[in-house]
Amino acid sequence: MPMVDSPSAGATSTPRPGLRARKKAATMRHIQDEALRLFEVRGFDTVSIEQVAEAALVSPSTVYRYFGTKEGLVLHDEYDEQIRDQLGHRLAQGIDLADAVSRVLDDIWTDHFGHDQEMVVLRTRLCFEVPSIQGAMSLVINQEVDAIAAEVARSGRCNFATARVLASGVFWAFMAVLRNWHDQGYATDLRAGIEEVIAWLPALEKAVS
Repeated sequence: MPMVDSPSAGATSTPRPGLRARKKAATMRHIQDEALRLFEVRGFDTVSIEQVAEAALVSPSTVYRYFGTKEGLVLHDEYDEQIRDQLGHRLAQGIDLADAVSRVLDDIWTDHFGHDQEMVVLRTRLCFEVPSIQGAMSLVINQEVDAIAAEVARSGRCNFATARVLASGVFWAFMAVLRNWHDQGYATDLRAGIEEVIAWLPALEKAVS
């Protein structure tokens, strides 16, 4: 059963993004949706940025400005910033690291892995089957590891170097769970696999402290 925050925990919720940020997010979501549709139909390697821009009714420069590269159209995750912000808020309240991660997962699970499951499956397949995306994914994960490590270190529970070890362990374990999910035809319980990783967090935190 998903955890429900107490009223005091509700104070950790992040402010609603402004209108400009919401418009940007909607535009990026539209471009990414069109790109993924083209990649699925024509194949990633045969689709150009110009074709994505034409399908999304934007300029190629807009695609480059928002996503940087064609691989970025697959790797961009609109929930990454929300996850970082919510984790930072919860850690600032002194919530246990594993509990904080689990609560953040509860917050985004239905929208990200429920309503968007078709997109998640397609992005996962591309990430593990297209070599150029696999290479770019490592760079993105390292950036996210450092961003999460900064939030953990900011909470005062450990220094940045230790937080980086923790974040790396969790991120790459999550990627292994995703890889297993992909290799097994998306038939396994993804949430259960991720929860198993979270259950290891206290032991990992103790080992590196």
